Amino acid sequence: MKKFKGMLLACDMDGTLLDDSKQIPAENLRALQYFTKQGGRLSLATGRSPHAIGTYIAKLPVNAPYSVMNGSLICDENRQILHCSGMPYETKEMIEHVLLNNSQFGCEIFTTETALIRQMSDHTLQHMRKLHLDYQMLSNEQFAKSATADWCTVNFTGEPAQITALTQDLLIRYPHVFDVTSSMPTFCEITAAGVNKGSALRSIVEYLPDVERVFAIGDSYNDESMLQEAQISFAPANAEPEVLQNVNMTVSSNNDRAVADMIEYLEKIG
Repeated sequence: MKKFKGMLLACDMDGTLLDDSKQIPAENLRALQYFTKQGGRLSLATGRSPHAIGTYIAKLPVNAPYSVMNGSLICDENRQILHCSGMPYETKEMIEHVLLNNSQFGCEIFTTETALIRQMSDHTLQHMRKLHLDYQMLSNEQFAKSATADWCTVNFTGEPAQITALTQDLLIRYPHVFDVTSSMPTFCEITAAGVNKGSALRSIVEYLPDVERVFAIGDSYNDESMLQEAQISFAPANAEPEVLQNVNMTVSSNNDRAVADMIEYLEKIG
């Protein structure tokens, strides 16, 4: 019998699977190949858009559905869309409220097809360039005509202190409308209420009747909901302090062999 049969591994990308230069350490890749050859199921869970992970998907032995944009979009292992959560109708009012009071913020709207920029900022321009993303500027008329049901997530960019204040404001102002999280200090990432990496992981398990045990690894606040769904949760040593406090196991950093360490542990427990 294969060693990892019945296991599902949900793996975050930035800060976990990828090192600081955005490469997959060779030991992590070899460990994942071994894991899937021995019957394990590999799923990714990332805040990135589909177009920002294409080169990685081509290298990785992904053999289960995976989630992008913080759980708002679920794709199968052949990159076909299984589910898109959309954004609620209040999203436009929320964006107008934020930008009216914060002219320095960038505003990114992600659909299944592209990135729409409602307001440009240095942080947003850097984000688009870093991930090599094509984008379209969204005019007032286009914004008014856009259907929020076709949007997956909204991301505001700005200085860390301002983003922290914005996150707190949105959580108070829209407690049952949006999920608000952050994968890095300059991002305020918004999905529909109840939509996150954890909800996506629950849905993915439903697609896989052969899965008996679920494990997850992540480093940041947007991973917390996913880590809570796992039977055993892992975090790399570079994870946010709050994340490290709440996981079952800490492994080496993302610049070392975090994912390989985790798979070695899974092999030991059988």
